[in-house]
Amino acid sequence: MKKVRYITGAIFFGTAFFVLAIFVTMWLWNWLMPALFSLGAITFWQAAGILILSKILFSGGCHGRNWHSDRKKKYWHGRLEEKWKKIPDEKRERIIQRMKEKGFHNDAETEKP
Repeated sequence: MKKVRYITGAIFFGTAFFVLAIFVTMWLWNWLMPALFSLGAITFWQAAGILILSKILFSGGCHGRNWHSDRKKKYWHGRLEEKWKKIPDEKRERIIQRMKEKGFHNDAETEKP
């Protein structure tokens, strides 16, 4: 029973927050944009579209930064580490030397005894 109330409350407050955010977006647009850029006023649904579009564009997708992107990062770091270990020591030293010449080096690593 508690779980049902929690889910119902979460849906209600989530929806209320989203509707409030749409009204705030619409109010700010209709207050600022016509005066600043001579743009027309927008409706509730246009404000909802702007809010969703800005979420997608500025959060890196629908999910934003979460376990999907962390999982991808771990995957690619693992693949690069595997490739790096397969490179012979002489070639690895040449790569490190070229990177240092180009300014890509960690001073903390070079000071190790």
